[in-house]
Amino acid sequence: MPPAPAPWPQAGAPRPKRRWSTVAWLVALTLVGGVALVGWLRPAQDHKPTGSPTYTDQQVANAKSNICTAFEKVQRGLSFAHSHVDSNGYTPDAGGAALTQVALDAGSRYLLTKLAEEPATPTDLATAVRNEANAEQEALIGYMAGLTVSAPELQSTLNASNEATATVRQLCK
Repeated sequence: MPPAPAPWPQAGAPRPKRRWSTVAWLVALTLVGGVALVGWLRPAQDHKPTGSPTYTDQQVANAKSNICTAFEKVQRGLSFAHSHVDSNGYTPDAGGAALTQVALDAGSRYLLTKLAEEPATPTDLATAVRNEANAEQEALIGYMAGLTVSAPELQSTLNASNEATATVRQLCK
């Protein structure tokens, strides 16, 4: 009976040489080093901002018209909602209060969305419309906190809204 083969190679047994793996590693390292060197030595490109975009007179006129139309739509909705509020600033029912809150919320978001869609809007008009949208959001939060139109805490917000509305109407003539 022949002797059983040893389960493990002997400690001093030579292993076959694998030259191909060493060559592959050297080629990979050379490629990576070459790419890194080229990237390091390549001159940096100047990425200068191009400044503010310019728009044609027609684009500005269209944007102004669209923003003014959107503003008037929101004002009609707010007028309708406010028609359900009595002279003391209280709504006679929960439906009127909800209508006012929805009009303020939807109106402010609608105006900001339209501004984002119309980048050619003249700066002064865009600022006034943003001020109106911000005032509407502030008023909404005030009404949700239980304030009324006559509340002293709400007066600066209502004044800002009146100012912004007057400015937008003047610019939209």
